[in-house]
Amino acid sequence: MLELVMFKIRLAAMVTALSLAAIHPAAAVTIRMASVADFAPYNYLDDQGVLQGFEADLATMLCAQASLQCEWVLAPWDEMITGLLEQEFDVIMTGMQITTSREMYIDFSDEYFPADPSAFLALDGGVYPSSIDIVGAQTDTLQVSYVTNEGWAVSAFPEPEDAIAALLAGEISAFVADQAYLQSVVDANPGQFALVASDVVIGGGIGLGIRESTPGLRASLNAAIAALKADGTLDALIGTWFDGRDPNYRGAP
Repeated sequence: MLELVMFKIRLAAMVTALSLAAIHPAAAVTIRMASVADFAPYNYLDDQGVLQGFEADLATMLCAQASLQCEWVLAPWDEMITGLLEQEFDVIMTGMQITTSREMYIDFSDEYFPADPSAFLALDGGVYPSSIDIVGAQTDTLQVSYVTNEGWAVSAFPEPEDAIAALLAGEISAFVADQAYLQSVVDANPGQFALVASDVVIGGGIGLGIRESTPGLRASLNAAIAALKADGTLDALIGTWFDGRDPNYRGAP
C-alpha cells in the first residue's frame, strides 16, 4: 500500500511546479504539523482543546527559529506516514522514532529527543509478563516487534487508551509503550497501575517526519534544532517536561 502511495506522490511531484523544497525559510507559508494529541507528556489536548506538551512547546520554538508559520493537524497514529505521503500535512511531530524501515518511505530531521526507554504497564500488583501472557502494544510501533521477538503473544491496539482499557478488563497482562507516557498514566491513577519493567531500550531517537520531496524544509528544521541544542534551550525544555531528566539519558545499561 505504501509503495503505491509513494509512486503516486513521486509522479505528482514531476508535474507540480511548486514544491515546499523551493520555499525559502522566511517565506510566508504555513507548515502543517501532524500530532496524535493523546500521548502525554509529548502531546495532549487541554480542557479547551488546545494542544499542549513537550512537542507543542518545541514546535513553537522551532517554527519561530526557522521563520515558519505552523499549524497543527490531528491524525491517527496508524495513518501518519500515509497522510504525510498524500500531502495531508507536511511534518510528523508526534513521538515518532527514527528507524530504517520508516526511512524507506520518508525522511527524518535530526533527532530532537534521544531514544526513550519503554516500560511495561500492569495493574498494581501485577508481574512481569510470562510466556503465557498476552502483551498489548500500539499498532505500527516498535514495541509490537519487540513483544513478538520476545516470544509473547501480542495484541495490537490502534490507540493507547484502547490498550489501557483492555488491561483494566483483564484481556491483556501488560501494555508496553514509551516509559515517559506510561509513567504519566501511573501518576494520574495512583494505586491502580504500576510499571512492572522499565528502562527497556527498543528503538532510536525521535525526529520530525518529512516528505523526501521537501529537502529545503528538512534543512530549515535541522538548522532550528541545532540552534536550540546549541544554546541549551532544548535541554531545558526536556528537563521541564520530563521531570528534570538528563537530555542524554538513554535508559539503564
